[in-house]
Amino acid sequence: MSSRAAQVEAGPHRISVTLFGSGEPAVIIEPAFGGDAESWRGVAEALAEETTVVTYDRAAYGSSSRALDNRAPDDIARNLHEVLDAAGIARPVVLVGHSAGGVYVRAFAGLYDTEVAGMVLVDSSTEGQAQILRDCLPWRARFFEAVTLPFLIAVSREIRNGADRRSIMREHRALKRLTMADQPLHKGELGDRPLVVLTRSPGNSDTVPEDWRRWHRLNAALAHLSANSRHVIADRAGHYIHDDDPQLVIAAIKDVLCSVRTGSRLDDVTPTRTGPSATDEPTG
Repeated sequence: MSSRAAQVEAGPHRISVTLFGSGEPAVIIEPAFGGDAESWRGVAEALAEETTVVTYDRAAYGSSSRALDNRAPDDIARNLHEVLDAAGIARPVVLVGHSAGGVYVRAFAGLYDTEVAGMVLVDSSTEGQAQILRDCLPWRARFFEAVTLPFLIAVSREIRNGADRRSIMREHRALKRLTMADQPLHKGELGDRPLVVLTRSPGNSDTVPEDWRRWHRLNAALAHLSANSRHVIADRAGHYIHDDDPQLVIAAIKDVLCSVRTGSRLDDVTPTRTGPSATDEPTG
C-alpha cells in the first residue's frame, strides 16, 4: 500500500506525517507515550482501502522536532489540530488513541468538538489513574514506574523513539500531574457519535486481577462518553492491542466509520469482527 510522507509546520514544531489511502472521514491515529507512527503502519495500511489514514510522530518522536511546549494534553491536542490544518485534512475526523493517546484525543475533542465524527480508544489511559491503580499494580509495573525518569535519562535516543530527554520527560511529568478533575469530557458529551472502547484481556501478563478490574472500570466509564458506544474486551491481547490483535483494532475502526457514514447506531452495525477474540459489554 502506497503512502505519502511529509514534514509539516505545526506551531513551533516540525512534524513528520504519513498519509495512507483516500476518502472521508479521515482516521487519525495518536500513539501511546513513547510510541511512534511506524508501530501503527500495519493498521493504517489495512484501513487505507476504506479511507484516508493519518499517522504522525508527536514532537519529539521519530524525525519530528523537539517539543517547545509543556506537553500537556491540550498542548498536544492543539499541535495535532495544526498538523491536520497543514496536511489539508478535512474535518470531522475519526480519532484513534492508544494508552496516553486516548488522553490526547479526548483533549482534542474537548477543544474541537465539532471536528470529531467518532472515536476509538485502545486500552486508553485516564486522568487520575495513578491514584486509582497505585496500590494494586503488579510489581513489574511499580518498579518500572519508579525508574521511568532515570530510564529515560539513561537510554539512547533510538530507544526513546527519537525523543530528546527534556521533551519526553516533560510529557511524562504532564501525564503524571493529571487528576480526575482534568478530564476534558464527561458522560454523554460525545452525544451519539460512535465510540468504541477496547480493553486488554484479563489475566494477561500486564496485569494482576485487581489491577485489571480497576482498569476495566475506568475504561467502562469512558464508554459512557457517548450514547452510541461499544465496550469490547480483547480475548488474547495485552496493553498493545494493535500488536497482539491488530484485526480487533481494525474492525473497531471500520465499525465506527460505518456508523459515521450511514448514520446507524453501533448496535445496528454488524461487528466486523468479534468472534472468539473479543467480547462486547453493555454500556447502558
